[in-house]
Amino acid sequence: MQAALPFGLTGRLDPATDDRAARAGWSLLDDPAEWSSFGCALDGDTAAGRWESQVVVEGMHCAACAFTVEAALAQVPGVLKVEVNAASRRARIVWSSAVVKPSRWFEASAAAGYRLVPAGDTFMRARRSREAKLALWRWLVAGFCMMQVMMYAYPAYIAQPGDMTPDAAQLLRWASWVLTMPVMLFSCGPFFRSALRDLRLRRIGMDLPVALGIAITFVVSTAATFGSEGPLGGEVYFDSLTMFVFFLLTGRWLETRLRDRTAGALEALMNRLPDSVERLGTDGTFTRVAVRRLALGDVVRVLPGEAFPADGIVIVGDTTADGSGANFLRSRTTS
Repeated sequence: MQAALPFGLTGRLDPATDDRAARAGWSLLDDPAEWSSFGCALDGDTAAGRWESQVVVEGMHCAACAFTVEAALAQVPGVLKVEVNAASRRARIVWSSAVVKPSRWFEASAAAGYRLVPAGDTFMRARRSREAKLALWRWLVAGFCMMQVMMYAYPAYIAQPGDMTPDAAQLLRWASWVLTMPVMLFSCGPFFRSALRDLRLRRIGMDLPVALGIAITFVVSTAATFGSEGPLGGEVYFDSLTMFVFFLLTGRWLETRLRDRTAGALEALMNRLPDSVERLGTDGTFTRVAVRRLALGDVVRVLPGEAFPADGIVIVGDTTADGSGANFLRSRTTS
């Protein structure tokens, strides 16, 4: 698939370096030959009719993100219907090829802060694997630092007046501050990036209050570490901060695992479809053509062991088909 290359070269879009590459990828999708790779024509006229396309939305974590993507795409002239599923991060878009081209609504979604990727992108699995590994590393760093910070904070919880000298208490605070820095700089990256994107677009998303809470807690605790006699007091909350981030990343990592498992099952099902099939021609002979060349009303011949290329009705023959991987559907129809 030609259009898969520009989308798979980088893990995410960087506005400073990848803008031209992204626009080049979107322009490739304006080729009508690419539309069938991530959608299907709803009318007989494939060049100027209605199309239904399936795309994956990157950077989406909640229902508010789905509403934002829907609103951004619905404002594009020629986009007739938009349905975004926040759980699966997939969008169904019905659009008129006579009015708009895919690059236009791809660009509109990117301007709203969410990049679209064709559902048939061959690099999707590699990109999901890379994102899952990065999310796992963020979770591990947050968990390790949380345990160490809790260990340094524990003496302050149980110590009685006079049990610890001021120097010892200050040393534990400095150690907690150092261990919190990797969490802030690495593990909290997705929260801060999403919050900055929301601020830039003048909207409030789920990650904005989370990032504000994390930033305020870190600033207050840092001020108390450097100067306990300051106006913010001498209490530090590094243990609560790291634990909060760890729990949030745990939920997101589990969500990512479940979503990847579902996406993998869908890809496995799609990969079972054949690349070509024998179609009955006007001369009465069967000719092997690509599956995407099939149209409503075509008659195809499915040989023993082949997968059915699409939904249809058996008009000649006696067949047994595996419909779910475990259950068998039997149909017996004679001409």
